[in-house]
Amino acid sequence: MIIVVTAFVPIPGHPRSEEEYARLGQRLLECDFPVLRMEGELEACWLLQFLHGRGKDCYHALGDNPQKNTLAYHAVQAQKTDLLHEAMLFMPKATVFVWIDYGIFHVPGVTRQTLESFVLRACNERVIAIPGCWDRQAVHDDAYPNWRFCGGVMVVPREYVQPLDQAMKREYIRRLTDHNHVTWEVNVLASVEQRYPELPIWWYKADHNASLFTNYQATEAADGHDAKVTHKIRATSLK
Repeated sequence: MIIVVTAFVPIPGHPRSEEEYARLGQRLLECDFPVLRMEGELEACWLLQFLHGRGKDCYHALGDNPQKNTLAYHAVQAQKTDLLHEAMLFMPKATVFVWIDYGIFHVPGVTRQTLESFVLRACNERVIAIPGCWDRQAVHDDAYPNWRFCGGVMVVPREYVQPLDQAMKREYIRRLTDHNHVTWEVNVLASVEQRYPELPIWWYKADHNASLFTNYQATEAADGHDAKVTHKIRATSLK
């Protein structure tokens, strides 16, 4: 059984309005595959809770869009694997979890057919599959996003959901310990790929368009879908 996981966490002052997210998200929910739509409160995001408990100010990446790249935005991005883990606990029969951003339909070229074909091909995926723009050896720093991975979509077999979530959280915390800095989720994911070789992360070439989905070649493909699921689960703190 495959399940698509998505979520919306409101961020005050974010450039894209809640109304626009609602319109984009509704298109995702109307697709013909099972969707677990999760909701959370900003204050419940594990990264913000960790920072509050740490009791120390930190720096965060701004890039060329400070209005978008707030600490709250980084915290919501960091919540993705935590939400996948919540979904894994809630869906005991699911074998493959696919994260797709709630606003994915803002990406050029993405259509309902594109997504439905992608999910069907991913039904029996056996490794962590994530699209990206840059080669592994690409030079980068944390002043801007590292587009080794595009963000927005990842396919994670059940047995790797918790290890991936733990690796991401450890890497966020390591960066805070070493540099007192919070960066983009994709930058952290690129570090996880380097520092956790035991995780079977399969990178495939794509860009910020429909190739996120069309360039995916499944390990296996299988037919069959379960009923769509909509559920509300609050984000949890780092244990």
